[in-house]
Amino acid sequence: MNRIILSKMFNSSKLGSRFNGEKLRKHIKPMLDNNQKVILDFTDIEEATQSFLDEIFGIFVRAFGTEYIKGKLFIENVKPSIKQTINFVISYSKKRRVA
Repeated sequence: MNRIILSKMFNSSKLGSRFNGEKLRKHIKPMLDNNQKVILDFTDIEEATQSFLDEIFGIFVRAFGTEYIKGKLFIENVKPSIKQTINFVISYSKKRRVA
């Protein structure tokens, strides 16, 4: 299982910008394509913007559906407010999935 400690990857307690979200998405996509499990570890992350989270969760869900990430992409040590935003992004993106 691949663990990505986001605070170390971005050297910050705040995750923002589509650019950084895209960087993370491009980093983990080959792992997910190879059916590897990925843990996004939010230890020490105080906030994450909706745009950052959409670049990961939203784009995967809109492009490939929830099944693409189900059982392969996990989150750990995430603050409730960030988890709420992730859930919103996934819910919003499921409605806008390109078939």
